[in-house]
Amino acid sequence: MTSSESDYLLRLAALSLSFVGFSAVIVTLRGALGGELSDRHLRLVRLYIEGGLLVTALALVPTLLNLLHVPNTITWPLSSAAAASIFTFVLVTQFRRRRMIEPGPFPPWVLIIYAASIVAVAGLWLNVIGFPFLPSVGPYAVVLTWALCVFGFIFLRTIELFLHRERNK
Repeated sequence: MTSSESDYLLRLAALSLSFVGFSAVIVTLRGALGGELSDRHLRLVRLYIEGGLLVTALALVPTLLNLLHVPNTITWPLSSAAAASIFTFVLVTQFRRRRMIEPGPFPPWVLIIYAASIVAVAGLWLNVIGFPFLPSVGPYAVVLTWALCVFGFIFLRTIELFLHRERNK
């Protein structure tokens, strides 16, 4: 792994961990404002924290493999397989969690994110098998970056839900 590849992934891990910390501050702020956490709030908090920590951990995997002297020909397929497996599980889990807590049709923006995320995960699986290009850092870094951007976008779309003060009726 080159130093620029390692540098990018380590910076992504740091950014992702910062996102997790900031998300926790917003949730704490809701409590300080006297707000309760509904099932919807808890689902979103879990999404932010689990997602951010997953991106952080996955961004560190190739560096760990590099420290163990695993060759790049194994590092990228192995890292991609781990990420693809985990993100596949996350997509299924988040779909089920949302369906349980928020019945009804998904908004179009949610469907677009799911569709794009499925394509991204498919790209990781293609990186595992080396089709149409040899496995490399590119698809891996793109999907981890995409995942962090999705978690951040969902956070921005739902932040007012956390900062909204309930009015006394």
